Amino acid sequence: MLAAPYLSLVLNQSYSFLSGSSTTGPSTVTSMPSNATSTVATTSVATSSQCSSVVSVKNLAAPDIRNGSADIAYPSDYCALAAYALGLINQDRAANGTGPVTLDYNQAAQQHADSMLFYGYFSHNDTQGYKPYMRYSLLGGRGADFENVAYYYFSVPHFTSTGSVETAIKELEYSMVYNDSSCCSNGHRYNILDSLHNQVSIGVAYNSMTVYFDEEFENNYLNLNFTAAPSSASDAYYVTLKGTSTGSFPSPNSLYVAFDDSPVATTPAQLNSGPHEYDPGTLVGGVVPRGFFGGCGQFSSGTTVCADTWKVTSSAIDIEFPLEPFIKHYGPGVYTLYLITGSSTDSAITSVSVFAPGASG
Repeated sequence: MLAAPYLSLVLNQSYSFLSGSSTTGPSTVTSMPSNATSTVATTSVATSSQCSSVVSVKNLAAPDIRNGSADIAYPSDYCALAAYALGLINQDRAANGTGPVTLDYNQAAQQHADSMLFYGYFSHNDTQGYKPYMRYSLLGGRGADFENVAYYYFSVPHFTSTGSVETAIKELEYSMVYNDSSCCSNGHRYNILDSLHNQVSIGVAYNSMTVYFDEEFENNYLNLNFTAAPSSASDAYYVTLKGTSTGSFPSPNSLYVAFDDSPVATTPAQLNSGPHEYDPGTLVGGVVPRGFFGGCGQFSSGTTVCADTWKVTSSAIDIEFPLEPFIKHYGPGVYTLYLITGSSTDSAITSVSVFAPGASG
């Protein structure tokens, strides 16, 4: 999962910072060579039209998430920048034998880029104490979310045109794919090239001196309806996951439940001081289907819940279970539900967060 200290790079009067996957310290990275070429495809008319109908161009304001929404400001050239970034991503994926991703418009990417620019910090976490998958869930995401973030800084005004911002995005994308090993154990690279990802939401926020770039890669294979509602007075969080497939996907074998403490407001100074990484939460057990005779397997540690309903086909899922056993054991906080198709959260097709009593969501 994503976990990294920052990566620093000096380019003329500029600095570039990345945050993603690693367990090592900061390292200098070589910039893109001057003779490198790019064959980035421009967006189609349909994609451009869709983007224009989705985004809202406005002046930057406090983008805090409240009641499932945020005051999100897209730059006036966002659609061009997002198309350019998508082309770079798919160029890198094609060069490494991975199929393309399509552009999604989950607001978590732009919201986080806006937040970093507005408050002046750089981190996967934010001033509200949210991690990436929490923001993704709060803003309507129902797939599984995996974040890369980076920023580019000049000590003098520099980003005065769409082209200058595109150059920064190009440098950052290149570094994440081809100069990521010493900094981040190739975590950014693996995220960009992961074959299970089928969508990406892109955030770009900038002023004349700084560009923040956010990639929210998604494993998004279901039109998912999710509820966590009372089924009885003693069971305040009964989870229902129902949906139809939007394409072929590996069959889920279990559902991991991860726990985070309730989010706590954090200052920009605290965020800038690190750590510059995030994890998927602490695994506290999970949910498994019942066997033929009504029993179910057990996780080697933590709490195991046998699903009341577990119906999974190539075209739909229907999973129901109580979350209350986890809450009784681990208390108030954020419980994130990873529907697993392999053996780790990297293979998840959901990362839905439930804010239990005492958690602010």
